[in-house]
Formats: sequence, C-alpha cells, structure tokens
Amino acid sequence: MMNGLLKNRQFLLLLGGQGISIFGDQIYYIGLMWTIMKQTGSAMSLGMSVICMTLPSILVMPWAGVFADRNIKKQILMISDFVRGLVMFVIAVLTLEGHFSLITINLFLVMISAMNAFFSPALSSTVPLVLDKNNLSAGNAIFEFIRRFSTILGPVIGGILISVLSISSVFVLNGLSFIISFFFSLFLKIPPINQPGRGESFFTRFKEGLFYTFRMKRLLCLTLVGGVIINFFLAPIEVFLVVISHQLRFGSTGLGWMDAAISIGALLGSVIILFSHISNQIRLSLAGLVLEGTALILAGLLPNFIPLTFFFGLLGLGISFASIGIGTTFQLITEDDKRGRVNSFNAMLGSCTVPLGALFGSFLTGQLSVPWILLCFGLIVACSGMTLYFPFKEELHGIRKIRSN
Repeated sequence: MMNGLLKNRQFLLLLGGQGISIFGDQIYYIGLMWTIMKQTGSAMSLGMSVICMTLPSILVMPWAGVFADRNIKKQILMISDFVRGLVMFVIAVLTLEGHFSLITINLFLVMISAMNAFFSPALSSTVPLVLDKNNLSAGNAIFEFIRRFSTILGPVIGGILISVLSISSVFVLNGLSFIISFFFSLFLKIPPINQPGRGESFFTRFKEGLFYTFRMKRLLCLTLVGGVIINFFLAPIEVFLVVISHQLRFGSTGLGWMDAAISIGALLGSVIILFSHISNQIRLSLAGLVLEGTALILAGLLPNFIPLTFFFGLLGLGISFASIGIGTTFQLITEDDKRGRVNSFNAMLGSCTVPLGALFGSFLTGQLSVPWILLCFGLIVACSGMTLYFPFKEELHGIRKIRSN
C-alpha cells in the first residue's frame, strides 16, 4: 500500500505542499495568540480574534463547496495558498515595524478564514480523485499523522522562534509554507469530473448539494453522528482536562501529560491505519467511536493520574480511527460532482457544533463532577457510534463493499 502511495506523483505533490502548510499553520497560531495577548492584554480581544478566524469560514463554506464541485479545484488551491501566504507576509511586516492594530489583524484573519473555507472542500474533493479507493484510507491516515504531529511539535518550534528571533518570524515562516504549497500545486494534475448540472444556477447547485445529504440515509447518519453528536460531546475535553488537573491537584505537568496522551494516541492510530490493510471503513469508524466512548467511561470510573493518562491515550486512538474511517466513507459514498458541497456542509456543522459543545461542557462542570460527566458523555458517544450499524449493516457484515453511489 505504501509503495502505491509513494509512486503516485499527484498525491506526493498534494501531500508535500499541504504537509508543509499544515505545519506552518501550527507554528503561526501560537505566535498570533501571543501577539494579540501581548499587545492588548485582553482575553476579550483574544476571543474576538478567534471569532474572526472561525465565523467567516462557517458562513462561506457551504457556498464554497459549490465551486469545489467544479473542475477548478487546482485554481482554488493555488489562489487560496497564494492569498494566505501574502496576508502572512503583510502581518509579519506590520508586527516587525510595530504598526500593530487589532482591527487590521482581525480583518486579515477574516480574509484567511474565507480562504480556508474555499480551500478545505477543494482539498477534500481532490484526494479521492488522485488516489484509488484501495489507497484512500492510507492517504487520509498520512494527512492525519501530519496534522497530529504538527499539533505537538508546531507550538514548540513557534515558541522557540518567538524567543530566539521575533514574533514576525513565525508569520514569515507560515507565509513561506503557503507559497511553497502554491508552487507544489502548479504541477498538480487533478482528473476532471463529469458535471451533469453544469448549466444550472449557483443557488440551484447549492440546494442540490444540501438536499443530496438529507435524501441519502447513510450520508445523513454519518453527518449527524460524526459531524454533530461526536463533535459536540468531545469538544469540552480540553476544559475537562483543566478542571480535573485542578481538582485532583495534578498540576500543569499532569495537564500536559494527559493532553499529550490524546495526541500520541491519535498519532499511533494513524500509523496503525497506514501500515494495516483496512478495507472496511465502517468497521474502522464504529471501532473508533466505541473506543472513544469506552475511554471516556473508564476515565470517569478511575479518575487517577496514571489510568487517566492511559485512557486519554485510548481516546486519541479512537479519535484517529473514527476520523479517518468516517472521512474516507464520506469520500467513497459521495458522488464526485457533489463531494465538495457535502464536505463543506459537514465542516460547517462541525464548526458550529464545537463551540456549542465546549460551552455546554463548561456549564456542566459547575453543576456535576467531571468524572460523572465523562461517564455520561462516554455512554452517549458509544451509543451514537452504534447507530451506524443500521444504515451500514450490510457493509459491516461484509455483504457488500462501500462504493460510490
């Protein structure tokens, strides 16, 4: 399987460019947060900037999916990378010259968020076109590995660069990563897709993609379970870790270990998938969701440092299995000319669900003990995952393979 991926020139071009830009994003994020907090000293300002980084993407993404379903995916990837790189360089100059303005920075963050909204569905629609279905899961596992590895190492490198060089250096580095990704995309050849509704209006195609998700029982179930329920109940995990560390006196070191355990577990999960021949993506998804729920239940039953660290590692493993399995299933069962709209709709739901889930979890910590919350959330996650059995029971029993509709 790895040989097939390594011989696929188009996938290597996509992976090389996006791997570099993913890593650059993680390095720049800590620099951005540090800059805003240092210049304003206001948590409210930090919150406003986070809104500017997320809200435009949520609003634009459903419409961006319509463009991603056209044969202009390469152009979308290139324009998005180039604009984001240019914006990063401008922010670097502003911070270097001391012309920091929160309003200006937030306007640039709105631009980056909008470009992300166009970029994400275009990328997710491109991967299944450059990989055959037998290598799709492994290809997604490589992307997942890079994301998880970047979340661990990126902030460390960003912190070092800020202390040794300057805050501007992290913006320059991220800008370079986008420009490098832009040049990789220049040589990318994305196979064209059939577009039966090419002459239809923009709004008609938007409605078609929306109704397509609701008409298909399997797609709708995946969307509700993977994009809404699971995101909602896993969103407050970081809050729970902080509260547990405080209440049980684990300290910041204990918090760091438990947080790292999730990333390490997710890294391990992506490696397992990469080097295993997993052909049944629904079984992988179901195993991941049940593992997530089980890990949360065990964490609620045994709230001690060493068991908790191990259970959160299992949680990360389950997150990796579920994320790759569900994402690959989406790619396999969605028609080529509707994949961008379906992916953007799911991403929008996930982006809306996560902050709501985090707020709900934060509220519960003031009403119930965290171990009880973990126990309840774990039961909900595991039971939600089991609901995938009904629309996908034939695939789970091996009666038929998942295929494009």
